[in-house]
Amino acid sequence: MLVETFQPDLMDRLVDDAERRERRRRLLPAQLMMYFVLSMWLFGTSSYEEVLAKLTGGLPEMFQPAEDVATAAAITRARMRLGAEPLKALWGHVAASAARREQPPGGRVFIYESVAMEVPDTAANRAAYAPDGGEPHEGARRTLDVWLSSLTDSRLRVAPVADIAPDRASGVEGIVAQWPRDAFTAPALVVGDGQPISGALWSKLAEAGADQIWRADARVRAAHPLPAERELPDGSYLSTLHLAGPAGHPARGTAVRVVPYAAAAAATTASHPAAPRAPAPAALLVTSFLDPALPAEEITARFEQAVLASADGVGHFVGRVAGPRAVLRSKSPELVHQEIYAMLCTYHSVGHLVAPVHFGARISRVAARGL
Repeated sequence: MLVETFQPDLMDRLVDDAERRERRRRLLPAQLMMYFVLSMWLFGTSSYEEVLAKLTGGLPEMFQPAEDVATAAAITRARMRLGAEPLKALWGHVAASAARREQPPGGRVFIYESVAMEVPDTAANRAAYAPDGGEPHEGARRTLDVWLSSLTDSRLRVAPVADIAPDRASGVEGIVAQWPRDAFTAPALVVGDGQPISGALWSKLAEAGADQIWRADARVRAAHPLPAERELPDGSYLSTLHLAGPAGHPARGTAVRVVPYAAAAAATTASHPAAPRAPAPAALLVTSFLDPALPAEEITARFEQAVLASADGVGHFVGRVAGPRAVLRSKSPELVHQEIYAMLCTYHSVGHLVAPVHFGARISRVAARGL
């Protein structure tokens, strides 16, 4: 599956571009390690040696069996030689390829996700992810949180905009700071389900031409009062969302539309149609759709469709392959980034199996044309 999605010539080119090619013949060459880091997400409960054995045993025509001589320490050193940059570049190829695909009517739909994972509490990870966290507890092994914040197109199984950070707020800041040029090449809708509304991210999405719908729960409403300024016939109303600007600058207001929202638990009723439709706590949908010609029920329908599609998003993928709390293996920030970028690529690759109808030409074919 991995080789079919990411062919060896593409892997070699990314390794060479990052200047990570081995200088002498090794049992664990860089190309093998590219596939190895991806395979770590497929065989999450296996040891390093077992992952390598499954990889080389499954592709004997490509790789020399090395599991008898490659120890966990040797595999760790090979991961360090590879670094994070080739995997980040592979993730970039996935995103660029998806952007060139034929877009659905109305454009692409993205859901904003924040996924927490755990990393070993080493000195290096503590400096990066818990600079004020103090010393580790004596006699007990702790883990630290690292957050992946992303905009995910679950139809194509790709997160073209993402950042890795020690907390959710820093992840939003990282997304804005590293915003890729032409992140959206067609009309797009971004949905946030109960996530904090960031002024910087709202503005960046608006600049990119994306429409937005955010579900404002009690926490969000406490931070952003949304008084009714103009009632609309369908029960929605126009308001002003006050968003904090950069440090030292006053909050600024942006015109929004607010749609009262009290929906049944969509995931339950979707998977169990006979289940009782108990209403969820009342919430509000805050949206950039201001035109009264678009009815509130259509805004609600678009939001719910996106939330249902998020069951195929990055967060659910991590939960399926790693359990309720994903615990990464990496003991340094460089390898943490390598492991998370590999996850984003594996998430896309697995999509070829779970939803092949969504995928046309593979990444390797796109790369072969030099795109």
